Amino acid sequence: MTRLAILVLQVVAAVSAQSSANTCANRPASGPEHINDLAKTGLALSRSGKYDAAAECYRKVLAIDPKIPEIQLNLGLAEFKAGHFREAVAPFQAAVSLDPKNFQARSLLGMAYFGAAMYSEAADQLETAVADQPDNTQLRFNLTQSLVFSRQYERALKQFDVLRRQDPDSVAIHVLLAEALDALARTDEAIAELQAALDKSPAEPNLHFGIGYIYWAQHKDDEAEREFQLETKRDPLNAQAWAWLGDVQLRRNDAAKALPLIQKALALNPNLRIAHLDMGIISAERKQYAHAIAELKNAIRLAPDRPDAHYRLARVYRDAGKTAEASAELAIVKQLRDKKEDTLLQVSGH
Repeated sequence: MTRLAILVLQVVAAVSAQSSANTCANRPASGPEHINDLAKTGLALSRSGKYDAAAECYRKVLAIDPKIPEIQLNLGLAEFKAGHFREAVAPFQAAVSLDPKNFQARSLLGMAYFGAAMYSEAADQLETAVADQPDNTQLRFNLTQSLVFSRQYERALKQFDVLRRQDPDSVAIHVLLAEALDALARTDEAIAELQAALDKSPAEPNLHFGIGYIYWAQHKDDEAEREFQLETKRDPLNAQAWAWLGDVQLRRNDAAKALPLIQKALALNPNLRIAHLDMGIISAERKQYAHAIAELKNAIRLAPDRPDAHYRLARVYRDAGKTAEASAELAIVKQLRDKKEDTLLQVSGH
């Protein structure tokens, strides 16, 4: 080994040793006398953005004494800042249990639930936090998002009344309210909210698409086409707008016009389910069965619980003479539809 190589190895070893010394990996954590050192090191690591290493320090502290609310809070923050939202929930819960009036702990617990896509739990915590700070518009908006995303639309509408008074010019509030109204089948009001957002911010992305999507869902294809075209003019790289434009043409039984639009959408974003579904339909109509099967399988991969692609695939298998595969897909269709009916029955209480 050359002298230079030996020197490099010595430098690497020294840096490694120093890095280890600046973490809690090898530090003692057996008694209360070690808490202060571990906590200080965790704080220093967190301030330097080394959240995983900081979390290790805080966990060692809590192994000695789990009833320190500040350390539980710090551990939650380290996990939260590292993007580990589910891991942040438990320490934030512990901090709230130890200090139920701690506004920061409760609001962060709500946001950890939100980040983990546990929207119903997020709403419960954020509602309590908002009661403590009713003028906190951002927190109320997060609460309203949680209610909308957990499909608690009526509860969400009550929050919108306050939000619009607090921030009447907010585009985000108009968009979120439109989502809630659309889910409640109040489509005209939803479109009006999106139009109000457009009036305030004409360059805002996806607003024309949102309006077009509502029209599309109502089979108002002329209105939908107009809005999707406006979106592509605003943003020629909006793959969703191109895909839904293609679907409008396909619903008019014009595969020749639909195909280039769908191909453009997939070139921009290869993970658009509707584009793969429509490509499968077009290929099946042209008896290009191998390509149709591949496209429909892509649509299923992106949304396995949607029965329409399974049904289309079953028809293609049948037309291609693959009866066993067709039967298997039809069985999946039946299973998915039975599952949906069971869910509806449970929701209705029967």
